[in-house]
Amino acid sequence: MLIAAVLTLPTPAHAQDNLDVAAAGRSVVRVVVVAMQEGEPQAIGTGSGVAVAPDRILTNAHVVADAAEGDAIIGVVPSEGSKRFTGKLIAYQPQRDLALIQLVDGRVEPATIATGPVPDGAAVAALGYPYSVDRARELSAEGFVTPAAPVKSWGHVSGGASSQRFDTVLHDAAIGRGNSGGPLVDSCGRVVGINSFVSNSEGVDAVFAFAVSVKEIVPFLRSAGVHPHTTGLPCRTSAEQATIDERLARSEDARAEQERMRAATAGERLSARRQKLRDQILGERDKGLAIAALLLVFGAMFVNGAFVLLSRDDRRLALAAGAAGVLLMVGAPIAWAARPDLDQADLRLATEARKASTQASAEGRYACRIDLERSRITVSDPQDTRLDWGANGCASGDTAFAPDDDRFVRADVSPREAVAAIRRFDPATLRYTVERYFLPADTLGAARALQAKYPARSCSAEGARMTGELTRAVRDLLPPAPNERLVYSCGHVQDGAATR
Repeated sequence: MLIAAVLTLPTPAHAQDNLDVAAAGRSVVRVVVVAMQEGEPQAIGTGSGVAVAPDRILTNAHVVADAAEGDAIIGVVPSEGSKRFTGKLIAYQPQRDLALIQLVDGRVEPATIATGPVPDGAAVAALGYPYSVDRARELSAEGFVTPAAPVKSWGHVSGGASSQRFDTVLHDAAIGRGNSGGPLVDSCGRVVGINSFVSNSEGVDAVFAFAVSVKEIVPFLRSAGVHPHTTGLPCRTSAEQATIDERLARSEDARAEQERMRAATAGERLSARRQKLRDQILGERDKGLAIAALLLVFGAMFVNGAFVLLSRDDRRLALAAGAAGVLLMVGAPIAWAARPDLDQADLRLATEARKASTQASAEGRYACRIDLERSRITVSDPQDTRLDWGANGCASGDTAFAPDDDRFVRADVSPREAVAAIRRFDPATLRYTVERYFLPADTLGAARALQAKYPARSCSAEGARMTGELTRAVRDLLPPAPNERLVYSCGHVQDGAATR
């Protein structure tokens, strides 16, 4: 019965949250410390760590105690790739159980630290290399220094008291020897603590774990001259974001219905406008007919006058009157022919529509504000952006986008970060979206190789075609969902002010 109850408990994370925690694993390393005496290895200890800068690894002080108190070699084994690195101890505070290792060679993707409060009951995951798992796998000596993904165990934050020695986060995620120094992350993959020790259950009570909290981590790093990437944004789980998206979708459906009603009303207005233009054209035709008749009448009068003057031998005035009469009579058929046709009503409507379309064109400069409600932000700094959009689907004059239904899309792979982005712009809604994927090393390498095949994507039809091909190819490599979705609402920039 108890087993059944356990099996029916809700899982602490959804698929999206697992993707975020998996991405955080890129920053986790195994720390191997080999104690030396007179040039000979005496003991080997292992723990875990997390990159807080490309060449800085944060771990527990007790993991590297041999290096701090004597002669020892520190090895750092990343979670991906094929290389292992050498490190040296540069900061050590046993009172906080924190230590900092500098990589002599190599680079590791740094993690983001969440500086906001950790809610009681929040889902968390411990990442690291527990010795019990290594032993069960019968890991060889070579296996300890071979890159491998960290073990992830889920749990929840408990509202229990902190440690007396330093500020800690109490949680029930399973950790053991070897997890020391590894990160405790939230559902968004941000570091909320460094796992340090567990409670003594004596085989009877439930085991709880203690992680050094961010209140200790950030001051320690800053005192060591390291300024890690931090965020104070709360972690919005995938379930919470899905609820928000559903509510926003209902709101958009309601607005779409209103648009349909407005379109029906606009159709009625269009019919009324067409009838008004037809009436106007009828008036113009009647006016043209009247002008033609007047020209004929006055032309005939002048010609008749010319004959009268000619009979009186006033040849000069007769010629002038005759010429004027002929001109007037010639102008009559011209005025008749110049009358507008009735079918010009639709042509005038089309001209008005083109003018309105030109005025409402998506082409132009935009100020795009981040929409925090629609966005799911885990590690990025939520900042507004600018978009200089061309009518041919080109941004900033040199960045080609590819048509995608009624929107434009583009894929980019960062040359510096392990990130791929899918960017979209919808000219109808003026909504700009950036989906960010945090990629493991093998996927990143494949994505960069694809991008290298399309080095020049100019703002042209060929550039748009190449952009579309690259975007489709990169999409096939990406995980099923992005780690972040940044949504911007854009407005035209006019005289320094943004307008919708």
